[in-house]
Amino acid sequence: MSETPAPLSHTIRVTVRFGHSDLLAIAWHGHYVQWLEDARQSLGTAIGLGYEDLIKVKFAAPIVDLKLKYKRPAKYGDKLDVRASLIWQPVPKLVHQYEIRRAGDNELLTTAETTQVLLHPTGELALNFPPFLEAIREKWQAGEINPPQDPQTSWA
Repeated sequence: MSETPAPLSHTIRVTVRFGHSDLLAIAWHGHYVQWLEDARQSLGTAIGLGYEDLIKVKFAAPIVDLKLKYKRPAKYGDKLDVRASLIWQPVPKLVHQYEIRRAGDNELLTTAETTQVLLHPTGELALNFPPFLEAIREKWQAGEINPPQDPQTSWA
């Protein structure tokens, strides 16, 4: 049996804008989900699992589970590093783990996890790895996928 490869990780940097925060300059909790999605999409694009890639093969990958833990608040003006990590799975689903840290002091503000299932073009649940995902898994297992490590600025 082959060894489980390390997670594939990628970080984006976002700035907490005025519209993201309340009267106390604290980021509204709902914006965190968008930041996670932006990091997941940026990682997906880097490794061939972005929205555009899924559209080409006519597969959907809806989120079926989301867990968020708020540890410290993000505040207006903070620059945040949002790290998404794709975790190897033995079954055809996508599990991402996340960390949101304040860029200035690296303080951990939030942890999260999402689970996505794969749906065939017919809408049926994928019970086996589709060929496009199997190809990515083979490259991942061989150490041939290397997402950018420096934080990428996001438009979020």
